[in-house]
Amino acid sequence: MHETDLNRVIFHSKEDMARGHQLSKGEHILRNETLTSYSDINDVLELYNIKKFIDNKVYLRDWMQEDVAEFKQKATEYGKVIGQFMSNVNDTNVVGFYEKTLRGYVSSFWELVSNQSVFKRMSRSIFSSIVSNEPHLIHEILFHKALVNYYNIEIKNFLLTYSQSAEILLSIYEIQDDLPKSQKFIPKSLSIENKENIISSYLDSNDANLNYIGIIQNVRNRKDFKISDEIRLKAKRLHKSETEKFFSENAGMKYGVSISFPKNISKIKDGFTDDNFITHYSYSLDFIMQNNNPYLLFQNFKHLFEYLDMQNRINLVSKKSQIGVFESVMGVHSQNEYRRGTTFSLLEMTSNGQIFGYDTIIADLNRSLEEILQFVFTIAFQEKYVFADNARFSVPTATTYFEKVRFLAPEFESILKQFKLFVKNGDIDFELLQISSTPSAIKDIPSLNPKKYIYFNEGNKEIVGCSNLFFSDQALLAYVEPFKGNKHHTFFDLLVNEQVKFSNYEDHQKPQLTYLIDKGFILVDSNDFIQITNLERVLILKDLYENEVGSYYHYPIDIQQEVQQMEVEKIIYFESTLFSKPEQAYFNYFLNKSEFTNGLDLRNSYLHGTQANPEEVQRHEYAYFTYLKLLVLGMLKIDDDLLISNLLKREYRGQMADTATRG
Repeated sequence: MHETDLNRVIFHSKEDMARGHQLSKGEHILRNETLTSYSDINDVLELYNIKKFIDNKVYLRDWMQEDVAEFKQKATEYGKVIGQFMSNVNDTNVVGFYEKTLRGYVSSFWELVSNQSVFKRMSRSIFSSIVSNEPHLIHEILFHKALVNYYNIEIKNFLLTYSQSAEILLSIYEIQDDLPKSQKFIPKSLSIENKENIISSYLDSNDANLNYIGIIQNVRNRKDFKISDEIRLKAKRLHKSETEKFFSENAGMKYGVSISFPKNISKIKDGFTDDNFITHYSYSLDFIMQNNNPYLLFQNFKHLFEYLDMQNRINLVSKKSQIGVFESVMGVHSQNEYRRGTTFSLLEMTSNGQIFGYDTIIADLNRSLEEILQFVFTIAFQEKYVFADNARFSVPTATTYFEKVRFLAPEFESILKQFKLFVKNGDIDFELLQISSTPSAIKDIPSLNPKKYIYFNEGNKEIVGCSNLFFSDQALLAYVEPFKGNKHHTFFDLLVNEQVKFSNYEDHQKPQLTYLIDKGFILVDSNDFIQITNLERVLILKDLYENEVGSYYHYPIDIQQEVQQMEVEKIIYFESTLFSKPEQAYFNYFLNKSEFTNGLDLRNSYLHGTQANPEEVQRHEYAYFTYLKLLVLGMLKIDDDLLISNLLKREYRGQMADTATRG
């Protein structure tokens, strides 16, 4: 058992918020003479950690230049002392030294064993005994490539019997870690078959974690890590049974959605959440029936059900800003999965309930949603926007959901291909369309409009940092007297709602404010109040922080001008596609597994005949309404693209007319 000593210096990283506190514990060591030799392994490891601070140029604020110069020299001395001590560690004393190592210095010990080649003087049997006595140590050992290569067979044999080996493999190959960590290495002798057997044995054990089981069924195969379909099926069945068991034993928090279409109500749409966390939405049936033109019935998906926002971005996508801190860190997640939080789940429940209920209402009007979509794509778009007059969309005549969804799947592909040809050539040549039988990738569907979407340049780390300080609810700049109880969650919310003085902030908060001042985002006026200097720029960054994309042509002129300047400064960049990146991810989640391992794969299932049994009515009903929803969303986006294109053409013609008049 390794003891703990909180008074010892530990270097975690140069970004560690407690680095000043840690380094201050070692200042007295730096100011004293360095001994020529040490007998306590922990004294040596403490010198090693202090040296790391100095090597990474982490200093205390009150150090003078003379102090820094002296301590750099001390760090050089420490290096020699550490090297001399570790050169005497060998097979006869390594176990004793390791057992005396403090808990906080275990990682430092193995770093030095690796970096100073101590392992060459440590027999394979001694290494195996250390790891056998302390199995969790393998998580530290795997960070060191030299150790993994040298003890290749020993580590392989250990992993073949270790109960957590499957979780280690998944953490290396599949799981996303939101916190940056060092790379782990796997012994080369551990074959693909060994890895698969480890996963299979894990599923058969009593230690299998429900989160990891879910990862296994969707794991992405690689050249050095593959899972057979049989093991995936085993994981899928186990995940289903364990999930049912979990919820039968744990009540948990329940929430839901109710959709209704009442008559004689005062509001066109309304909503509230009751004490049981059920959200009730109501939509005026009178309004729907009085505005029963097919195009207006189509537009209800935007104006009534809010499938799109004010910029005509799809409202249903999963957004990082809507996934809470607890949701983001709980459980384990594949680096290749579509991240879904509670907000996304509620939006899906709501949108599914809306389209299901609306389908019934439309049927009472002696119409079908497919007929409305057919009218919009083949007639309304041509009349409103001069879209191709030969556009096609077929309405299924089938009666079962199974047959309907198999009909809708290729129709969805068809409308995207038709629009793609229209953007490229100005018309739709069906002979040309029929030559290509491969589906069009969602990301490859172009827009009629240049510079349609703006995205944050994530490579601009300085602006990323400023954006986080303004809009992250984890930044503490909103936490300042006398506004701590006002429930302002972000610094931006605080500034636009209150008059905030710079002097009210604590000393540890002021460097962040100074950073924003240096970058030109805020200033301190003559009365000590903090002011935003360029509100247009901050509003753009807020939009991108919350929604991950902005629709350029839906911004007012003054915001568009600021966007153009931000492009010059490489803060944002443009792309021109029908669907924005978050929208592409949303479609790919439902349609295929090209991007996400947890994708529903509806496209491949129904186009290639691997869907559920025809008798599984509920599954086909869900697939049908999901495809119908994707068709609606696709046509709403086409409608927006055509609208922007027409407005730009009118603007251009107006400018040309003005020029001719002036001439």
